[in-house]
Amino acid sequence: MRVWLLCSLTVCFALAPAQSRTLQSSDIARTVSVEQPAIAPDGSRIAYVVVRSDTAHNTYVRELHAIAVATRRDTLLVRDDDVSLPRWSPDGRTLAFLDRRSGAMCVMVWRGSKAVSIARAQGDVNDFAWRPDGRAVAFSAYDAAPATDYFEAGDNDYTQTAPIPPVHLWLTDLETARTVRLTHGSWTLTPTDSGGMFVPAFSWSHDGRRIAFARLPNTFTGEDERSTLYELDVATGTQRKLTSHPAVEFGPAYSPDGGTLAYSYARDGNFLALNTLRVRRGGDDEALAPAFDRDLGAAIWMPGGRSMLACGNDATHSRAYSVQLSGSIQPIDLGGLEITCDAYQSSTFDAGIAASVSASGGLAFVATDRRHLRELYYIPARGTAPQRLTHFNDVFNRVTLGRIAPIAWTGSDGFREYGVLHYPPNPVAGRRYPIVVVIHGGPGLSEIESFAGKSYGGDWPIEQLIAAHGYLVFAPNYRGSDDAGNAFLLGIVGDTVVGPARDITEGLAAVKALPEADASRTAVCGWSYGGLLTSWLIGQDRSWKAAVSGAAVNVESQSYDLSVSNVQDAYYQGGVKPYTGDGSDRYRAVSPITYAKNVTTPTLIWGTTRDPVVPITMSYAFYHALHDNGAPVKFVVFDAPTHGPNAPRNTRELTDLWLGWLDAHL
Repeated sequence: MRVWLLCSLTVCFALAPAQSRTLQSSDIARTVSVEQPAIAPDGSRIAYVVVRSDTAHNTYVRELHAIAVATRRDTLLVRDDDVSLPRWSPDGRTLAFLDRRSGAMCVMVWRGSKAVSIARAQGDVNDFAWRPDGRAVAFSAYDAAPATDYFEAGDNDYTQTAPIPPVHLWLTDLETARTVRLTHGSWTLTPTDSGGMFVPAFSWSHDGRRIAFARLPNTFTGEDERSTLYELDVATGTQRKLTSHPAVEFGPAYSPDGGTLAYSYARDGNFLALNTLRVRRGGDDEALAPAFDRDLGAAIWMPGGRSMLACGNDATHSRAYSVQLSGSIQPIDLGGLEITCDAYQSSTFDAGIAASVSASGGLAFVATDRRHLRELYYIPARGTAPQRLTHFNDVFNRVTLGRIAPIAWTGSDGFREYGVLHYPPNPVAGRRYPIVVVIHGGPGLSEIESFAGKSYGGDWPIEQLIAAHGYLVFAPNYRGSDDAGNAFLLGIVGDTVVGPARDITEGLAAVKALPEADASRTAVCGWSYGGLLTSWLIGQDRSWKAAVSGAAVNVESQSYDLSVSNVQDAYYQGGVKPYTGDGSDRYRAVSPITYAKNVTTPTLIWGTTRDPVVPITMSYAFYHALHDNGAPVKFVVFDAPTHGPNAPRNTRELTDLWLGWLDAHL
């Protein structure tokens, strides 16, 4: 196994300037997340969303801001739990956004000094788009839930208590204030999380006569890879399917002149493969840059319609690209910043790029780096240096952080693999530090060289918090991560634990060889798929001194039965299902619960009560298996309907439990 440490030890361990203190769990409440930038067509203003912790009420508060680019004057427009998706009208005079009024999410506009509702439906609105003439708004909204005492469960997760209503298109004429419904049926537009970051589910043609959208045959979450593109004639209501593909089409976007429709498509129609960009023009449908072996996500048309802005992970970086219609791809120089991007996308997850482009090509975007959490940046023209516009997280300038460095190795299966090291702050020369392996979830995510690793949301710096307790943190990108090409991404298919575990242990061997590492004291931690690999590793190797397994897939058949992805989990098992043929044996063989009797590692297990992504039943099973076999174990549960803590106090409590467990056993 060949190993490269991608920096000199001098650089990695150079002492930081003297600061007042190191990072603490109480700092979590001070973090501010910047999201969803929207630049006005003339480039003069940028609207964006800020998410803050409200510790007094143990919740998060969202704020809508607008900043003047020339003067940096920032104006708070709305402070509300649900404000999201700021979007300027085509003439740049009006800012629309989503907000909750009268119990339902609706489209608002900012007029004078207040927000006014312009469009609402019976159910929550989750997306909207200005018609190109600015005189109307199309929006997507959930139908009203039917009144029934029972519902068809089908391929839904176990937390559902009622049928999921479909999402359909509506149109509001702003001159007459008349709202009409555009689509009907049991099928649904691909639903999206309006509070997240995603590629819009529909797009207007330049003449305002047609809307392209992504459509699903039903509302079962386990079947939402069956997303295909349709086009609606707004005047007649006629729909037509745009391609021959049966699935995995998302994010349609018409070019400014309407001559080309770009969209996202999983390579070769494989649900688990890299995301690609395709275009329809002149009757042809073709892939852009088919040989490009990284994700290309979130196409945003540049002025003139000859290129698009896209993004994707590459090794330990999150990169922005200019994708030409000719198929050529050029990285965009962001001055070392890591653009906020989720390129590996399906209708199941939020996906997209936190960026917006003005009519002259000015770029507003959200990014991080080794010292900074998410902030808003601006590039007035291609080739100019990014300008930082916000400073919400400058409080951390007075905190000593651990150095961050990439590491790479070639595994025994021939893959070139990458990871990120977080060193303890203020290291002492000659001292060896225990190693804590922190495994990201997904699996189609990647760790990057950032203050807060992207796979944990981009604003929870758990790796740096662990490093601040005197540990050398290793965050590996194992096979199934989206940073090293399609073969590496698909290397997890039919090999969901053995291969990824080998990748992690071979990377760990490289870390153990560092002179700063105490190879005799190692711990392993992970959340979601990272929790699965944590539970697996401690069932195969008793040398670990401590483990933290969060929201872990410990019983693969339960994930198939109960989770939000449910039957889609069969893709990872090479199409094998647990109730046909020898499927039950296959699922048991790759489930950590099968090897729980081997565990002797002190293990902290955590989960949430109504987690739809990884049902907490699996954590209960793993706890009892460890407890009954005498392993030191603690199991903590947070009451939340989310895949992880959903309140500031709970995140800090989990952090303290996590750090305390490592300190007690390392």
